[in-house]
Amino acid sequence: MITPSKFISFKQSIIGKIYHLHIDRKSIGIRELFVLVGEKFDGLDEFIYALDVLYVLNTIDIDFSKGLITYVD
Repeated sequence: MITPSKFISFKQSIIGKIYHLHIDRKSIGIRELFVLVGEKFDGLDEFIYALDVLYVLNTIDIDFSKGLITYVD
């Protein structure tokens, strides 16, 4: 679940797990990021949802041809 609800706590929601995706580098490969933080998510789908939310919020830019995530200032 992306947002918390009566049945999904904030920690279990995607919004609650987004902070795991913040790293100290300006850019990182998608695969490398998943290796670093993948255990914090219940599956690959949650990881992708979290990236989607950050992309929609204009926090990251994704270059799909290179598989690279760049954090926006």
